[in-house]
Amino acid sequence: RRAHGLRALLRARHGGRVMVPLGMLRTHLESKLLPSLTSSDERIFEQATGTPLAALLEEVRQLPAKSLEALIFDTGKALTKHPLNRRGLAVFRSLLARRHVDRVRRERWGAHALHDAWMRHGLLTTRLRNFRPGASNFSLTAEEVELLGLASGLDAPLSSRPLAEERVWVTPAAQHVFRDSDAQYRMHIDQLMPTWKIFIFLEPVTLERGPFHYVRGSHAASLRKLRWLFERTNVSSDKRTECSPRHVARSQWCSSSPECLRRVFRAQQHDLKRHGFHATEPLTVDAGTLVLADTSGFHSRGLGPAGQRRTLMGAVQTLDRPQSSLSIFQIPRRPLLADGLEGRLRPNPQSLAHRCPQRGLYS
Repeated sequence: RRAHGLRALLRARHGGRVMVPLGMLRTHLESKLLPSLTSSDERIFEQATGTPLAALLEEVRQLPAKSLEALIFDTGKALTKHPLNRRGLAVFRSLLARRHVDRVRRERWGAHALHDAWMRHGLLTTRLRNFRPGASNFSLTAEEVELLGLASGLDAPLSSRPLAEERVWVTPAAQHVFRDSDAQYRMHIDQLMPTWKIFIFLEPVTLERGPFHYVRGSHAASLRKLRWLFERTNVSSDKRTECSPRHVARSQWCSSSPECLRRVFRAQQHDLKRHGFHATEPLTVDAGTLVLADTSGFHSRGLGPAGQRRTLMGAVQTLDRPQSSLSIFQIPRRPLLADGLEGRLRPNPQSLAHRCPQRGLYS
């Protein structure tokens, strides 16, 4: 009853949102999150940003509650225009989230047969056992549902229901229409944190039908990845306005003709390889294939003839969401770094910024 009263008071003071007390945020950062970082992380952070991690941490510890809450609870996009990005705040947020989530995943899913493969590649594919061509719906097996837990690192990634009790089924989704102006053709990462998408293809995907493209291992917090990220999140950069950072700036992209589009599409892949990343892999798959990808790694949609239609993927539904019609099921868009704060005081989920802010929150 006292906790309920405190929440009501805090909501009244902060426009309907629950604000987490600053002391609680600082304690959580020091005791739960920072221990995930190592001395080698300190070294690659300074090499990537030019700022000693200890120096940045001194400034992070002095952040007001609003900024620190965004650091812990947000997906990372609300911090896009924060002035500390000049010193590597976005890179720190990405590195901290990667180390924390990987540690949690190791504790919960380290014994899974595919744990090491997921950690190494950030990509898994499997043929779905219950898939039948033309079926109006089909369910995932318990082993297939477990893969969703492995990818997320969570015990209950889809709903409030534990995975052992979860029931998941797939129904056909709306068709995708290819267009040359599609921003998804540009190689990008989705968020400054580990995140994942599940694709369930209900028909064969060939090179001519725009397969999902992925760079294996690019989800990892390597020195080359952190340097790439700093170049695109440093607020002095001309690329700073894109909350889902792209490899090629919008001004350098070309979709005025199919020939120009094919040229820049191939060029971005060659350039990533030149920077030391693995070759881009098009996921050409059979019908009834599930693809799991950590989309904090480089990925894009493959080129398809403008105007052509295809059933891109199935809609994933659970018992808690029987009317769901999601064609890309992205989980978790939740506060990954807030493990331990959840269930206590926390912001309203509707207040979390999943989209790029139109104006800087901290300017």
